[in-house]
Amino acid sequence: MPELPALLHGRRGLIIGVSRENSVGYHCARTFRRLGAQVAVSYRPSRAAHGSALATRLGCSLHVSLDWNDEPSVTAAFQRIESDWGRLDFLIHTTVHTPPRTLNRPLTELSSQAFSSALSTGAYSLIAAARHAAPLLKRSSSPRLVTLTSAGDSFVIPGYHVLGITKAALNAGVRYLAHELGQHGILCNGLSFSLVDTAGATQAMGADAVGRARAHLARTAPTHTLLDMEQVTLMTALLASAYLRNVTGQIITQDGGYSQVYFKGDDAGLRSPLRRGHAGNT
Repeated sequence: MPELPALLHGRRGLIIGVSRENSVGYHCARTFRRLGAQVAVSYRPSRAAHGSALATRLGCSLHVSLDWNDEPSVTAAFQRIESDWGRLDFLIHTTVHTPPRTLNRPLTELSSQAFSSALSTGAYSLIAAARHAAPLLKRSSSPRLVTLTSAGDSFVIPGYHVLGITKAALNAGVRYLAHELGQHGILCNGLSFSLVDTAGATQAMGADAVGRARAHLARTAPTHTLLDMEQVTLMTALLASAYLRNVTGQIITQDGGYSQVYFKGDDAGLRSPLRRGHAGNT
């Protein structure tokens, strides 16, 4: 990555969900550090040792163990942040949870417990995070709350069913939080990005499916360019920065324009004449 300007210089924030290297949360933390931010990270208690090691590698002196199903754990984590920093300028939510043996089964066979677990961890956690973070965000001159979502909220992605439903709930949460917290100057937005090669994507879809899907996206998107992690983390940083003004309740799409193309796939026989080698009318 080239040297970057200090877009987040002097800002302090928490990135929720940094438990492994090949995750969006980890890459966000790394980019945010390079952009001048002080970053705190959270990780699941079951991954505490690894999460702590990752925080050290990232240069994040403040890191907390956080279990969304344990309210005392959440309270203690935010109390620690308040004690050490006193305020938050941004909060980045990357939390997602896939209960074991759910995505390889039909949605109609999903148990109530598995469904509730995915929804609670993936969507309600944003609401809980906002509740605990709001007092700290209110102390910032430009507070920002950002969550990461996907096209699975609106479109069917094979092998993604309960996560897609969770993302739809997450997006609705963004809009309602924006309405509720806007009076305090807290801007709440989501970033919906097309498929990048992460551990979570591989777990959900399988490595082969991820590779084929990314190749299709590159062929079909107007930019003909694969989305990479740097692009995602830089867009997230912009949404978390003080330069974002009067934009809230939005789900920003970053997919090279793929979602704006009606006919997708070369077999539709509707490729642009220019791409078939014809000059067309000028």
